[in-house]
Amino acid sequence: MPTAKNTAKPKNPEAKVSDLVRVLHRLAPPRLAESWDNVGLQVGDPTEALGKVLVALEVTREVLAEARKIGAKTLVTHHPLIFRPAKSITPATPGGALLLELARSGLTLVAAHTNLDSVAWGTNGELADRLGLQAAGRQFLRPAQPTTDLLKYVVYTPATHVDAVIAAVNAAGAGMIGNYSHCTFRTEGTGTYLPHEGAHPSAGQVGKLESAAEVRLECVCPKSRIESLLREVRSVHPYEEIAYDLIPLANATSEAAGLGMLGTLAKPTTLAAFSKLAKKTLGLTSVGLVGDDKAPIERVAICTGAGGEIIRTWRRGEADVLVTGEMTHHDCADAHQLGVPVVLVGHWASEAIVSPRLAGTLAGALAEEGFADVSIVASSKEVNPLRRVN
Repeated sequence: MPTAKNTAKPKNPEAKVSDLVRVLHRLAPPRLAESWDNVGLQVGDPTEALGKVLVALEVTREVLAEARKIGAKTLVTHHPLIFRPAKSITPATPGGALLLELARSGLTLVAAHTNLDSVAWGTNGELADRLGLQAAGRQFLRPAQPTTDLLKYVVYTPATHVDAVIAAVNAAGAGMIGNYSHCTFRTEGTGTYLPHEGAHPSAGQVGKLESAAEVRLECVCPKSRIESLLREVRSVHPYEEIAYDLIPLANATSEAAGLGMLGTLAKPTTLAAFSKLAKKTLGLTSVGLVGDDKAPIERVAICTGAGGEIIRTWRRGEADVLVTGEMTHHDCADAHQLGVPVVLVGHWASEAIVSPRLAGTLAGALAEEGFADVSIVASSKEVNPLRRVN
């Protein structure tokens, strides 16, 4: 008697936090982040189920409340909540209070900051699109320079923990070659060790020569991610003392990335008219201006967030106007002296606009890998902490 065919469609695999981090690192490689930055997984277990994802500019009380209301398990933000190693986490500081609330809510936190600023589709690309810069001929304002800061990281680990160490390598932003993540090479071998008094070996006895099946695991890592890499591997490696090597490499890498963006408007205009366009497209009631209202504008430079660094390295004639979030008084004074018109739209306004694009891009990339059921939404409750009054 013939058996009935199973016509049920196979279920989509359940995405884990590590899947989101891996996809995000492919789209906005952490090696593009500034050396002072802290990007990637900030709070949470990479092996946990991803769940619903909420994308926002930064962690705030409003965003945490929204995450709880919609049942999100993971937050992806542009601004990292953790920038530097903390000596303590208490309610006494705004950041500490938010971290405690985030942890109590059981939320995972992933950050994409200056690495998202440095890719063409990121924050600067979104602002360029909104301001009507033509796609043809766009360039990075400060293109990423070829780098020779790669190191080869070699770690010796038990065969039972290889997968966990590879996941830690990826979480730290290492093991990236071009558009490929999780790039490693392994060689099997045997390690020997003799634990002395005071040692606490994960296997074996004090005073007895031991041997273990080990794997030599190799990957590349930018110097800026080494501390993160060592920390991530330490969190999953079973050995009390981890044997590893860091070997300088001469490989120079260059890619389509950089700080800020340059583009051209479809039609020339004036600073006054362009500032009105910026207000309208970003939903603002006011902007800050440096320069003459009648100044002709066609070539536009963009730097989301804080753009003082751009003025300090300005090349005469590279653009007719700089659009950025904020600058100090002294940077504005320098722009005035240089004769560079500037439109200040506000730090929050220049970057919060990327949340819907980031949510959509992540959802599409995960779907391409078979995780079609992941729900990723942009925050609708974000609040600009700075209010302007007329």
